[in-house]
Amino acid sequence: MPLPPDFKSSDFSIGSISDTQLVNLAKLAGVLVEGEALTPELQEYTLLIMEKCADVGDKYTSAKHGRTAGDEIRALFGVY
Repeated sequence: MPLPPDFKSSDFSIGSISDTQLVNLAKLAGVLVEGEALTPELQEYTLLIMEKCADVGDKYTSAKHGRTAGDEIRALFGVY
């Protein structure tokens, strides 16, 4: 599944990913279609996947920031 040409991961800053952005990503993946909303179940699924990714990232610590990559992933989603 290719990302749209205007997609930049830098569009997401710490704690700033919004439900609208999650809906757009779900549409890109074909999980939602235009007009559908993010359901509580889909939001929970997203957070479970995020936590699995963050668990992997916990193995990598930034000497500069003193946090793990997992911490950064969680912060992106507002989970501290």
